[in-house]
Amino acid sequence: MPNDPDVRVIRLAAPSPRPSDPAGETKRVYHRRWPVRMHTVRQWYPSRQEHRVIWRCPYIKGPADAPLMMGEKVYLVDS
Repeated sequence: MPNDPDVRVIRLAAPSPRPSDPAGETKRVYHRRWPVRMHTVRQWYPSRQEHRVIWRCPYIKGPADAPLMMGEKVYLVDS
């Protein structure tokens, strides 16, 4: 494991089974902010009854009062 505080280690493991969404389930709560890169999405246009590919600009995701996560990212795969 790196000892550099600017490097985040993300452990990848098999996902745990997810229960079906019962009514009244609470939403995800984020405790940090992070940058999201520019990416494409298939946007639904009801008036045309079709999806169209559009670009989403980069933005910062997460609550405004949370600390911003920056730096390098390392993925650790459990096998």
